[in-house]
Parts: sequence; structure tokens; C-alpha cells
Amino acid sequence: MWRIGFTWLIVIFFASCGNTKNTGRYISETDTAFSKDIRDISAKINKDPRNAQLYYNRGNTFYYQDKFRDAVLDLETAVGLDSTNAVYHYLLGETLLKMDTADSRKAKMHLERSLQLKEDFPDAMLALGTLYLARQDYSKAETLFKKLAIKPDMAAKANVFMGICKKEQKDTLRALQYFEKAQESDPSNYDAAIQTALIKSAQNDPNTLKYFDKVIALNEYSDEAFYGKGLWLQKHEKYKDALANYEKVRTLNPGHILGLYNTAVIYNLFEEYAKAAEMCNKVLDLNPKNANALALRGYTYEKRGNKKAALQDYKEALQLDPKNAPAEAGVREIEGK
Repeated sequence: MWRIGFTWLIVIFFASCGNTKNTGRYISETDTAFSKDIRDISAKINKDPRNAQLYYNRGNTFYYQDKFRDAVLDLETAVGLDSTNAVYHYLLGETLLKMDTADSRKAKMHLERSLQLKEDFPDAMLALGTLYLARQDYSKAETLFKKLAIKPDMAAKANVFMGICKKEQKDTLRALQYFEKAQESDPSNYDAAIQTALIKSAQNDPNTLKYFDKVIALNEYSDEAFYGKGLWLQKHEKYKDALANYEKVRTLNPGHILGLYNTAVIYNLFEEYAKAAEMCNKVLDLNPKNANALALRGYTYEKRGNKKAALQDYKEALQLDPKNAPAEAGVREIEGK
């Protein structure tokens, strides 16, 4: 009799614990460290701690506040409480990819689960397709993008990503075809336009500048387009025009290392060594281990008669990149080796 009663008490005890346990993260509705939206949802959660939708709502709010670690905690709780909800899995996967230390394996698992639960889920298809693309699993990525391409509101994005898949596989002809399709669906599609311009530039198409101008017409703040245009002009020895575009790049993005470095290269060609050195210094402020900038700065020192400073830069460049040809040549010139 005693044994039966004791067992019954244990069952009651554990059942009671299960009913009162708060399964997710507790946030006080009075904690002003969080926004009012978060506090309002938290008040509801604290009254109903096993409501998956409430955790999803709070996770979604954290997501749009760019607080991805907080979002993951709530979204994992939502999935734990209701593992059959495709939207919960999708947003959890998407959030995991947004984090600085993205867990692509776990994100992939949740996105795939989302599509298992809801086969025709465009947002999940796009997110998983881009993840496959990043992992160079082109076959799986293309399968999803092709499904998306038949949806009018997703066609442009899907064709852009299809084009990127083909571009990465060195099939530039088909890549251009997909980018053209994207622009047919959405004439204002920036991504399709810049991808087309970059390919045309690499192919040395005589109309390259027109393609970049089209991109700039779509987005006048595109440092990428101004840089691409400047680079094409530089390769075709139109240095003053190239400098004008690089100046625009630096205005839009002062930390654009290639724009700064190529400006230094052109100043060097014009024998404006002080200006070239100034640009090299800006590159090195952003990246002290840029061997090319060190070698070029060393050359500007050498041309201005400061062989000691030049040699120091050349040798430091070689420590970072033992095969840096300009630095090797500079050391030989100064040391006579």
C-alpha cells in the first residue's frame, strides 16, 4: 500500500512540474532594456508560456530589430512547441543565416524541413536555393529557382540567381540569357543589370560603358558600378576618366580598397608620387597587410629618393607575399642583387 501511494505521489509531482514550466526565455514586461513591442509580447508569453505563436511573434520582432541571437532563442522555442509549422522553420533557418557565425548546416535543415511541410513556399524556396548556391550545390539550387521562376512576383529574383548559378559554372552565355529574362520581368532590376555589365566588361564588349551607365541610372549610389566603369576605362588607358569614376567610388564608399588602390596606380603613372602614396596610406589604414599597397608605396618612396623607406616597404610586402614581383624588383634595384 505504501509503495503504490509513493509511486502515485511521484507521478503527480512530475506532472505538476511539466504543467508550470516556462519552456522559453523569460523576459519581464517591465524590462526597459527591450523595446515596447518586445515587452508587450513578453507580457502575453508570461501568461501563456506554451503558446508557440507568441514565441514566433517575438522572434519575428527581434529579427526585424536585427537582434538575431535573441530571435533564434524564441524561434527555437516556437519550433520545439510546434514542429509542424513551416513558417517557424523557415524564419529560424533564415535567421541562422543572418548571424555573424552563420550555422549553414542547421539553417539548411530547418529550410528543408519547411519545404517538406509546405512544398510550395516561395520564401523558403528562395532562401534554401541561395544557400545551395553558396554551397556550390548548383543542381539543387537550380531546381528551386526554376520552380520560383514560374511565379510572376518571384520571376526576376529567380532568374537572377539562375544567372549567377550559370556564371559560377563559367556558362556566361546562359547566364546573360537569364539576366535578360530577369530584366524583362523587372526592367528596374539592379542585380540583373550589374551582373550583365560585369560580364560584358570581362568580355571586353565595346558597349561596356553603356551597360554600366544603365546600372547607374537604376542606382546612382552604386559604388560597384562606378568602380566597374573606372576599371574598364583604366584598362583601356583612359586614365583621367577612370580617376573621375574612382573619385565617385571614394565619395560613395571611403573604404573601397580597390578604388583607392587603383587611384594610387594611376597617380603613379602620372608621376604624382605624393598623391599615390597618400592613397596607399588609406589602403593600409584599412588593411595593414595589403602587400600590393606596401610595394606601391615603396616605389613612390624610391622615386622621391627615400630608398631606406622604400626598402622597408618592399621587404614588408615580401614578408606578406613572397612572390610579389614589384617588391622583388624594388629590393633588387636598391640592394643591387
